[in-house]
Amino acid sequence: MKLTVTGRNIEITDAMKNHLNYKMDKTFQGMGGITDVHVSLHVEKYRHMSEVTVKTKGLTLHANEATDNLYMTMDGVFGKIEKQLKKHKERTQDLKFKNSSHAKDRLVGNN
Repeated sequence: MKLTVTGRNIEITDAMKNHLNYKMDKTFQGMGGITDVHVSLHVEKYRHMSEVTVKTKGLTLHANEATDNLYMTMDGVFGKIEKQLKKHKERTQDLKFKNSSHAKDRLVGNN
């Protein structure tokens, strides 16, 4: 997994990188297909904004968040990505179940 962190109007510190690595490990636990994660952090006056783009084989996820606290922003954006991953996982599992039940019905109907 490749992590790219970009900062606009902000210097990326080791503490920020460690926090992002921790959140990534927690969010993408058990998902081996994640290939590229790009995090962009922005600061404009009192707003801290964060954008995350996750690229996998056949799937690209994007989320952004803006709050007054940088660490809350990073937590919030990874929460949004986690929701999107869960939704995608549920859809694929439902589709597999639906396809397998149709295949069973066809086999039973032929006998």
